[in-house]
Amino acid sequence: MPRDPKSDVFSVGIVGVGLLGRAIGEQFMTRPDASVTAVADVSDEARSESGKALAVPVESQYADYEAMFDAEDLDGVVITTPHALHYEQVSTALDRGFHVLCEKPLVLNVDEAVELRDRAAEAGLVLMVGFQRHQDSSFQGARERYWPDGPDIEFVTAEITQPWFDSFGGSWRTNTDLSGGGFLVDTGRHVVDALLWVTGLTPLAVTAQMAFREDGVDERADLYVEFDGGATAHISVYGDAPAVREAHHVWDAEGAAYIEGRGWDGRSLATIDADGTEHTPLLDRNSEPNKAEAFLECVETGEDPPATPTDAIRVTALIEAAYESAQTGERVEVSLPDDAQY
Repeated sequence: MPRDPKSDVFSVGIVGVGLLGRAIGEQFMTRPDASVTAVADVSDEARSESGKALAVPVESQYADYEAMFDAEDLDGVVITTPHALHYEQVSTALDRGFHVLCEKPLVLNVDEAVELRDRAAEAGLVLMVGFQRHQDSSFQGARERYWPDGPDIEFVTAEITQPWFDSFGGSWRTNTDLSGGGFLVDTGRHVVDALLWVTGLTPLAVTAQMAFREDGVDERADLYVEFDGGATAHISVYGDAPAVREAHHVWDAEGAAYIEGRGWDGRSLATIDADGTEHTPLLDRNSEPNKAEAFLECVETGEDPPATPTDAIRVTALIEAAYESAQTGERVEVSLPDDAQY
């Protein structure tokens, strides 16, 4: 139930307290205006360990997230559970009047994403999606090149590799009933989101090829995307590589923007002039908020979060079409709602 709004401390409940849920909880703990009040997880071990790490008493550790919603005085919730559970959990949180920070993906189909976006807006609640590249100054700097009236984009490449199967093989991430797919649905979604958010391009159609480790679980995906205005993009993701590498190259009428990096640290940004001269902008990493900070700021100010449900709608529409293309071998048009187009 929502807590007394007169309190100065924002009360948070976390649904799913594995590594990610616990890490976000620790971000809230650094804030004097926020408190991790309760946690919920089906794993006894995860509840116990996170409870100790986040200073949550045993009586506020729950196996059932709805029991936590009923019993605790909460302002907002963080959801870091398997993908297929997000819709029900976000929906229930909105029904209770909670602000929500949901890890990606928001949901696994466009209709549900549209519904949740509209319900949150109608209720005046923050619904933030955990696409952290929106808070990375390299991606922000590249986006500023194209928004609102930057040079016309002509050609884009984006890729990411990761030893994903070594890390998550046998976990819920490779169970399609819980994950909704494979590497593209999981880590690859970040790359698709970043491309769309940085460029502001509206996808029209996609042709995709995928290699599957098992039924429905892709280890490699190659997408050719056509955009409104004539630009095209090649997106490649590979989940059986020995290291994490990421690169986004955006070529436009005046040169290019390059975003590159390794591991999970911040990315670098370089711009290229029409004559081939390369520049490395100075990035203010200290200005980058973490997810908890960004979420609390949006609750306080009423501003849109760094990654909105509409961002999630765009990504989901393109990924849905990519899986259909890979299954049918055909070019598939992207069914993007009119109010989600750039």
